[in-house]
Amino acid sequence: MDYITALGSGLLAGIGLAAPLGAIGVLLVREGLTNGFKEAAPAAAAVALIDASYCVLAVVAGGITAPIIASWGDAPAIAGGLVLIALGLFGMYRTCTDVPAGVGRADSAPSSRWRRFGLFVGLTAVNPATLLYFAALTIGLGGVLSSLAGSVTFIAGAALASLTWQLVLVFAGSFFRGRVTAKAQRLLSVIGNTIIIALGLAAIISIVL
Repeated sequence: MDYITALGSGLLAGIGLAAPLGAIGVLLVREGLTNGFKEAAPAAAAVALIDASYCVLAVVAGGITAPIIASWGDAPAIAGGLVLIALGLFGMYRTCTDVPAGVGRADSAPSSRWRRFGLFVGLTAVNPATLLYFAALTIGLGGVLSSLAGSVTFIAGAALASLTWQLVLVFAGSFFRGRVTAKAQRLLSVIGNTIIIALGLAAIISIVL
C-alpha cells in the first residue's frame, strides 16, 4: 500500500473541500476577530470534526448513505440558510449595540467554548454536500481505499487538511483583532455579518427560484 498516495489524496480532498471561502469560513474569521484565536479554535475543531466524520461515513458506506442524503431534498439547505441569516442578524445587532470586537470583553468561559463548538458542529452537519463530496471522491479512489490502512490514512489526511485550514481562518481573524482600531473592527464586523446574511439569502433563493 502506498501510504504517501493515500495521505496525499486525503490532504488534497480536505483542502478541496475547505479552501473555498463560504459561509462557514466567514463565520470562522469573524469568530477569530471577535474572540481571539484561543477562544475561537473550538469552532475550527468542530468544522474539521464534521468534515472528518462525513469522510468516514463516505468511506465506510458512501454508496448507501449518499442516495439517502440526496433524498432529503432542499430542507437542509433551507434550514442552513435560515440559521445563517439569524446568525448574521444577531451579529449585526451585537456590533451595533455592544462594544467593538477586541475592545471589551471576550466570552472566555469554558461553557462558551462548548457552545461555539456545538454551534459549528450543527452548522457544518446541516450541509449534506460535504458527505456527497466525499462519497463522489471515494468512487474514483477505489485503489487507494482498498485496504483498511489506506482508508485510515486517507481519512487522517482529509481531517488534518480541514483542521489546518479552519485554524488558518481563525488565526486570520484573530491577527487583525488587536491590530486595527475599534472603528475598523466594527466595520469589519458589519461587513462579515452582511456577507453571512447574503450567503444565507443566496442559499434559500437558489432553491426557491
